[in-house]
Amino acid sequence: MTAPSPTPDGAAWLTLLDDACREIAASLKRLSREERTRSFGRGAGGDTTVGVDRVAEDILIEALRERHRRTGEPVSLVSEEAGLLHVGGPGGPVVIADPVDGSRNAARAAPLFATSVAVADSRTMGGVRIAMVYGHGADEVFTAERGVGAWLDGQHLPMPTPPERLRMLAVEGASAARIGAAAATLVGEVGRLRSLGTMALSMCWVAAGRVDGLLGLGAVRAVDVAAAQLVLRETGCWVGLPEAEDVDDCPLDVVVRRRVMATAQPDLLDKMRRALVAAGSVVPA
Repeated sequence: MTAPSPTPDGAAWLTLLDDACREIAASLKRLSREERTRSFGRGAGGDTTVGVDRVAEDILIEALRERHRRTGEPVSLVSEEAGLLHVGGPGGPVVIADPVDGSRNAARAAPLFATSVAVADSRTMGGVRIAMVYGHGADEVFTAERGVGAWLDGQHLPMPTPPERLRMLAVEGASAARIGAAAATLVGEVGRLRSLGTMALSMCWVAAGRVDGLLGLGAVRAVDVAAAQLVLRETGCWVGLPEAEDVDDCPLDVVVRRRVMATAQPDLLDKMRRALVAAGSVVPA
């Protein structure tokens, strides 16, 4: 059976995003520590914008402007730093991006961070049709197209083998207080905890079978998860915000915050839900 490949439109978008991500990677490598950590105040998402965020977002915006000059089609960008930005006027596809997911790692030149970009045909998560998560440290690219498939460095990404137990669980939003509360419910249930410091990569690691599940102890914005959730869904993994029925209607903005769970084995979700409740992240049903 021939492995699926992106449609022509999907391939065009993925080429544009890949070029932008590689330019971001090269530009960030040239920054000094002072340039990486320079503060530009609060971004639209409420977090402090630092040098790595500003450089990456500027490159992505210019890539979208160049696309508009070439095609004449407008595009609306929803980004963690800029908020809502129309390129060529309102209308057209919606691009939702976290130019640097894992800014604290990137600012310290730690290699675990990503550029996360999705393309949607509506302003809700269910409209996401193209996704790219570029892992800067490993120089690897997770991509997906709705209804077509997901890929890692261009190779089709099948569904990972559903784990029998949570031998390795990724956690994000992992403050000491949240970890402490959640861990008490996970003793005897989880072998090891891993916190990468980047939600997008942690989600993609579930899709690649590198971890058995992802538990978001802190609430995140749509920009953090829009691309990775499509990678997960196209590999057949379960993803919820925090439940699967919450995903499609989630607005693509920088305001709404949701908790995230993901796994290739839904039978393990009850253990993860108990940890969320213990950490105070959700209200028990």
